[in-house]
Amino acid sequence: MRQILSKLKAGSPGMVAILSFLLFFSGSWSLPLVDRDEPRFAEASREMRERGDWLIPWFNGDYRFDKPPLIYWCQIAAGRLFGETVLAVRLPSVLFASGVAVLLALWGRRLGGARVGWLAALFSATCLQMLVHARLAVADMPMVFFFLVSVWSGWEWTRPGGPVSRRWWWIFFISLGLGFLAKGPVAWLPLGGLWLGRWRRPREFHLPLGSSLAGLGLTLALIACWGVPALVATHGEFFKVGIGRHVVYRSVGVMEGHGVRGWLGYIATLPFFLLTFFASYQPWACVFPRALGQWWRQRRADAVGWYLLLQAGLVFIVFSLVRTKLPHYTLPALPCLSLWLAREHAAGLAAPSLQPCRWAAIMAAVVAVITLVGFPLLKPFFPAQALARDTRPWLKPEMRFATVEFSEPSLVWEFRSHLTNRLQFIPLEQASNFLAQAGPALLILPTKHLAALSPFPASNQVQTAHATGLNTVKASRVDITAVVKP
Repeated sequence: MRQILSKLKAGSPGMVAILSFLLFFSGSWSLPLVDRDEPRFAEASREMRERGDWLIPWFNGDYRFDKPPLIYWCQIAAGRLFGETVLAVRLPSVLFASGVAVLLALWGRRLGGARVGWLAALFSATCLQMLVHARLAVADMPMVFFFLVSVWSGWEWTRPGGPVSRRWWWIFFISLGLGFLAKGPVAWLPLGGLWLGRWRRPREFHLPLGSSLAGLGLTLALIACWGVPALVATHGEFFKVGIGRHVVYRSVGVMEGHGVRGWLGYIATLPFFLLTFFASYQPWACVFPRALGQWWRQRRADAVGWYLLLQAGLVFIVFSLVRTKLPHYTLPALPCLSLWLAREHAAGLAAPSLQPCRWAAIMAAVVAVITLVGFPLLKPFFPAQALARDTRPWLKPEMRFATVEFSEPSLVWEFRSHLTNRLQFIPLEQASNFLAQAGPALLILPTKHLAALSPFPASNQVQTAHATGLNTVKASRVDITAVVKP
């Protein structure tokens, strides 16, 4: 062990891998799945594994076309190793986020030495948005990882003058394909950055047409290995919903209330990501404007700095034009900005008062307190998990399963590990009939409606469990009861 530690110098990629993993891993096991998306991704991975279907994600017995399959494959693999747990479904995000930090350490070393690599990894790993999404069981971290791989390999591949290793070409176009399999067309933005670089600085970007077309063929062939069978199996529905609704409509319409309707609302939200940047990239966002002002004077002489800002700026511009808006959409830009800021700080162009290690230690300490102390304290406020725990002795795999009004996806994730039937969503008027039918049943409904169950089954035939907590999506109080009929 001492020999291993002696080889892990401070700031080395190995040390970055260990520290970033520990930072992101902290508390990943203790907090129940939050929001709508985490339980949807987790349950879809479980249902794919149960069905033996590696092509199409499922949720609650129906197709789930929201995202391509890479994150589900990763969660299935983690589940086979560590069981169907909260930790297992979050582990891929932890690993990919740690991989982003390692990539920045390696690329930073190549560009400006060990200090630049260390600072780039530090800035990325300890910014607020990365600290949040690195421990969420969603598709963002795999996409950000392959986005950064594409940005780096695209830079190396397009260097003019002298022979260029063919491996960068392979890495670039394969990473475009894997990025698409992680979260769709957003992963192709680095290609747009290269085209813009070739247009604006033709002497600094070598982008042969034939090689580019061949590379795109490789990318499309990689995607087609999954995409063609998936389209055939769903009769084209995966493309219609996955691209048509979740890419095209998300760009021109407002989904799930994440945006403002109307043209005035659209114009008013154009600066949304410029504003949220100062929260997402804390604590480093406060020094970014000054560093940018200092760099601007010598921008023509700094090709790689210009390229990093171009790739990051393209992300902000594209998502600013998209109507549906969430603060984490600009996550792919943050590693690029971290490497750019690390180079500026190492060159003395960032704010002199910036103390990276000190602020990173503060962020790490805050994360440790929140995840190791705060998460266990918050656990009782998740009603779906509490009900699943309290009703477990009475559950039978063949039970019919229904809910009234409380329709959070967490119910499916928490109960489907014990039940084989899908969750039904029924109106209050049908609740009594649901329980009156032959066979065991589980009904979940707001406690205030419990008296409406008429005729209520005899007390010796049912068991009830009660839970209160928070709806993490709507930030509202929840008071629900589970009625279990053996």
